[in-house]
Amino acid sequence: MDVPTAEELAKSQADLNEYLAYIIMGEAFNELRYVYRALDALAFHNLAAGFTAEFSSEKPPRDLEGRQLCARRAVNAVHWMDIMSRRDDIRARDAADDFQGWVPDDPASLSTAHGGALVYLITHARLAAAKVGIADMSGSRLAQHRRNGWQILAVFQVSAKSAAAIETNVLKWWRVALGLPSYLTPSQMPQGGWTETVAAADPLSDRGVNAGASVMLTVVLVLPDCGWA
Repeated sequence: MDVPTAEELAKSQADLNEYLAYIIMGEAFNELRYVYRALDALAFHNLAAGFTAEFSSEKPPRDLEGRQLCARRAVNAVHWMDIMSRRDDIRARDAADDFQGWVPDDPASLSTAHGGALVYLITHARLAAAKVGIADMSGSRLAQHRRNGWQILAVFQVSAKSAAAIETNVLKWWRVALGLPSYLTPSQMPQGGWTETVAAADPLSDRGVNAGASVMLTVVLVLPDCGWA
C-alpha cells in the first residue's frame, strides 16, 4: 500500500478545508457529487488521525495499517475532488466559448415576427434539467416541450425584437457568470433546444435556475426604460 507522507496528508487536509469553506459559504462546489466526496474525505481524515467520524458513525481502526489505509483513502478522495474541479473548469470554459457562436432557440419563427413574443423558463423532473427559450405568440413551441414532459416555470410576453436579447442575458449568466454548461444532449431533446439547458438537481444549479428567472424578470421590467419593448 502506498502510504501518504505527513506532508501529503497535511496538504490534503488543507485542500479539503478550502473545499468545505466554499461549500459552507454556498459559493462553489455545492453539487451533491462534491458534497458526498467531501464527507468521505472528512471521515477518512478523522479516522486516519484516530478520531471517530461521528456523522458517519465510524470508529478509527486500532491497528496502524488500518489508519494508514484511511489516510490513503482521504488523500484519494480529495484528489478526486481536484480532478472533478478541473474537469468542470474545462467544461465551463468550453461552454463559454460555445456561447459565442450560439443562436436563439427558435429564431426562424421570430425573424419575421412583429409585435409580441414569449420568453420562457421550463423544467423537466425526470431529466433534472431546466431550459430557457423564446417562442412566437402562438405558444406552439411551448406545447411541443410540454408534450415531451416539460413543465412551465415562468413565461413573459415581450416584444419580438427583444426576446433573443433576454434569452441571451439568461444564458450569459448561466454559462459565463455561474459556469453552468449545457446539460442535456440532442438525443434527450428530439424537439431541439438542448443547448439552452442546465442541470437542476443540486443547490448550485438551482441557484442558476432561480438566477435565470430573476434575470428574465429584471430585463422584462426594465424594458420600457430601455426602449426595447
